[in-house]
Amino acid sequence: MKRLPTLAALLLVLATLLYSADATGKWKGTLDAPDGAHDLTFDLKASGNVLTGALSGVAGEPSEIKDGKIQGDTVSFWAMAEYQGQPIKLVFKGQVLESEIHFTMGLEDGNWGTDVVVKKVM
Repeated sequence: MKRLPTLAALLLVLATLLYSADATGKWKGTLDAPDGAHDLTFDLKASGNVLTGALSGVAGEPSEIKDGKIQGDTVSFWAMAEYQGQPIKLVFKGQVLESEIHFTMGLEDGNWGTDVVVKKVM
């Protein structure tokens, strides 16, 4: 009888470890910045615990997503952008929900950050 709760707890832990949110697809949202609103588009592809893709809307050309990782429902990566003619590294960490990703994005050095919600485009 003591084995049943232990087995149930073990199965719950395994299910949590095996769950991986589906980040694959196109996601759109708006970044409100001092210089105005910027429409952001994320084209993401998840494969196991690796996330690849591109980010559009923070620079003239789409920026490749680098070091993309997936752990459960959390995604993280960075991308290069340009601000006032200077290259900047933007760092993203987000929670993937069914039809939204809630991102915290900011500068690599932590001097600036904001929250952005993007919605899956069907």
